[in-house]
Amino acid sequence: MRFNLALILVFPFVLIAFLAGSYLVRWIAVLIAGVILLAFVLEETELPYLPRRRGNVKEKKTDVERLTDVIKMARKGTVARQIISDAILEIYEVLEDNREKAKARTREIFSSLPEGSFLDNLKNALKMVEADVNENRRSSRKGE
Repeated sequence: MRFNLALILVFPFVLIAFLAGSYLVRWIAVLIAGVILLAFVLEETELPYLPRRRGNVKEKKTDVERLTDVIKMARKGTVARQIISDAILEIYEVLEDNREKAKARTREIFSSLPEGSFLDNLKNALKMVEADVNENRRSSRKGE
């Protein structure tokens, strides 16, 4: 029934578009017929309503959770290991004034570790970094 109603409403404008002598009148009739058909098409289409759900929004991870994920990935991948190495390098760049010294110290730490489990090596490396940070704190306090 809706389709018939649309055709009935559009038919006079289509007839005008074919029979009118003026070019402008023809285009106006075509535009009106197009608008009427578009209105019927848009009315017939059902757009699904998707309500926003606040519960579906992913919660952002904290830095600790992201770092935990990187460490888990580092067991198997070299990219994650490089990320950890870069993080340790950043620590030494804060401690040292010279970037080359920081790179040398980072290489020294990772080269001094024995072959074995990555997590054990990381644990030992972090103990060395912690000792260097504590030593730097003590030396900076004495200088004050």
